[in-house]
Amino acid sequence: MVMKSFVMLCSIFVAFSSFNAEAKKADKKKAAKEKAVETFKVDTEASTATWVGIKKIGDKHTGHVKIKEGKVDFKEGKLTSGSFVFDMNSITNDDLKDKPDYQTKLVSHLKSDDFFKVEKNPESKFEITSVKEKDGKPWISGKLTLIGKTETLEFPADITVKDGIATGTAKLEVDRTKWGLTYGSGNFFKELVADKIINDKFEISVNLTAKK
Repeated sequence: MVMKSFVMLCSIFVAFSSFNAEAKKADKKKAAKEKAVETFKVDTEASTATWVGIKKIGDKHTGHVKIKEGKVDFKEGKLTSGSFVFDMNSITNDDLKDKPDYQTKLVSHLKSDDFFKVEKNPESKFEITSVKEKDGKPWISGKLTLIGKTETLEFPADITVKDGIATGTAKLEVDRTKWGLTYGSGNFFKELVADKIINDKFEISVNLTAKK
């Protein structure tokens, strides 16, 4: 009886030790994985987002929108994920500085229900869902949310990490009609004359600086 109890006690001890060892091993793996991922916070003062909108004939306008907040994650020096928030109330125009009345009118129009519906949607967001190497560059896939609607987007980027600072540049080509932004689109309003048509696609050039 004593021997059976001893054997049982030994079995329990071995099982507990084994469980404890596996738990410690799992904790070490989790810690190593978490340690391998480095998160950088976007420096919103050093980062810029520049937009370009073009009419079919005539005007081309440029401006900026502020990055409100963001972060990017790296593993073994490579970008793996990230997210960004844009302040749509910060939309500006750069090319009409010598025509302040027209400039104000344009910015107000961009914020109106014809375009970005800023009163109801003060923020836009982009979330990186995957990063793949293509043509020697990282290609970023993600979800862009505009005026409350989310669609996917893919684009190449140039990314550098050095001395605890990550920098990146990318040019995004956005087909606004996928998000329901159809104002001035010749594909949706066939009656528009050429000088009233606004291209469906606009560009956003992003320059990011992020720090650990």
